[in-house]
Amino acid sequence: MEIVWLLVVGLLLAGWYALDGFALGAGMFLAALRGDARSRRHVVAAVGPFFLANEVWLIAFAGVLAVTFPDAEAALFTALYPVIVLMVAAWLVRDLGMWFRARRPEPGWQRWWETTQAVASLVFAAAAGLFLGNAVQEPGDGVLRMLNPYGLLGALTTVALFALHGTAFLALRTTGELRERARRAGGRLAPAALGLLVLLVATAPLASATGLAPLALVPGLAGPAGVTVAWRAMRKGRDGTAFAGTVLAAACLPLTAGALMAGRLLDGVAGESTIDRLTMVALPILPFLLAAQAVLWWVHRHRLNDRSVTFF
Repeated sequence: MEIVWLLVVGLLLAGWYALDGFALGAGMFLAALRGDARSRRHVVAAVGPFFLANEVWLIAFAGVLAVTFPDAEAALFTALYPVIVLMVAAWLVRDLGMWFRARRPEPGWQRWWETTQAVASLVFAAAAGLFLGNAVQEPGDGVLRMLNPYGLLGALTTVALFALHGTAFLALRTTGELRERARRAGGRLAPAALGLLVLLVATAPLASATGLAPLALVPGLAGPAGVTVAWRAMRKGRDGTAFAGTVLAAACLPLTAGALMAGRLLDGVAGESTIDRLTMVALPILPFLLAAQAVLWWVHRHRLNDRSVTFF
């Protein structure tokens, strides 16, 4: 069952990257819509139905990791606690931006919280990438050690990839000028995201504490392929294919890191009785989590228009 739970942990983190990644990317895109109140409202309306459900994946990942692989969780969370504090702070501020922007009608108030949301989304994405880049290595204490070249490369790659993912999502969910702006921004972001992702994957064996892991080659190659597919699809106006490509690329980033860390995680697996109890209680919940996400996407499968509900 250890392998099953290793796959579950990877699925949960990949799910968060694929789902909340577009919400963070769309949040960053708010910064490019200065002065366009109508488009900014549509961005918030596009993300609104999904962002709380997306966050469940990160919470579930942290909980399952702590129970199934307690030694790895303790080592990572102790060594990288400044990055985790930054992630949680940015997470809270991002959510405050969503909740507070519509509490008052003044344009200045709404612009303030939309800008706050854009900055917090960027910081959240960068902190997630910094965590992943350091986790692949042997994490060391001290903030300066965390700002190592591979950790910073992970942060830049995650920001670029989430920004691209957000533009693909907005192109899929919106119409008119906002859709065209998202497509143009995605076309400009794609080369940078692809270059950073290829560099991150190519240097992973040098940075990894366990060296090259053949299993990491599958997601490591699939991620750049997903960005390439998304780039070509954006140029041809195929929004569904472009979004599918960025979903694949975002999910493959943590899966590559997880494959590199698999041996270290399995060395610190929980006792057999803990794994058995967790399997009985938690594993049956996963199909319901997946089904709930499918229903949510089916209900909100149509493109937005001026009559669409803004949840926040």
